[in-house]
Amino acid sequence: MTDDEGLPYDAVLGRIGELAEEMLGHPDPNVAERVTELLDWVDAFHREGLGRLIEMVRAWRGEIFLENAAGDEIVGTLLMAYGLGEGPGAEGADAAVAEALESVRPLIESHGGSLEVESVLDGVVRVRLQGTCDGCPSSSATLTYGVEAALAEHWPHFRRLEVVDATAEVDPAKADLECLTAPPPPRPAPEQLLQIRPYRSP
Repeated sequence: MTDDEGLPYDAVLGRIGELAEEMLGHPDPNVAERVTELLDWVDAFHREGLGRLIEMVRAWRGEIFLENAAGDEIVGTLLMAYGLGEGPGAEGADAAVAEALESVRPLIESHGGSLEVESVLDGVVRVRLQGTCDGCPSSSATLTYGVEAALAEHWPHFRRLEVVDATAEVDPAKADLECLTAPPPPRPAPEQLLQIRPYRSP
């Protein structure tokens, strides 16, 4: 720790990456697995906590505060690492979300449904279900195993999915629709911290 005390804040992530890479290369695969899990839990802990804080600030109309925070050398670096606030880390979110949804759009449209993105902000993607998807009993499975999994895979800053103005009751006329006719593949582990580390190969 003594050798790294003089590191500038924006270099700390790189140093963490170097140390993590060294541990991930440990000859004991159990150690590498534990390190991966540790990084994932630390990332989830920080990402959700910071994300909720940013949402609270926005709810109190604190956009000017967020702009100032993004300009701070330390706070801005932290927000940028998690794609939060008004910093450059939030750039590219729309493109990543669009790419993710393109992978599941054929499935949704094949049953006469559609998915419209309402907003993408601070890791939260808000969508509106239209067509046969609205009120469809299979829509929750489609969202969980299709849309959410695709977003988690394509966008490292993804936190959660919200449905805008969803129909509260299931439409009986759509009871026979099955958007997912086979058991969905397991959702990939959210290795989000590893994805933003410099040691992670693209």
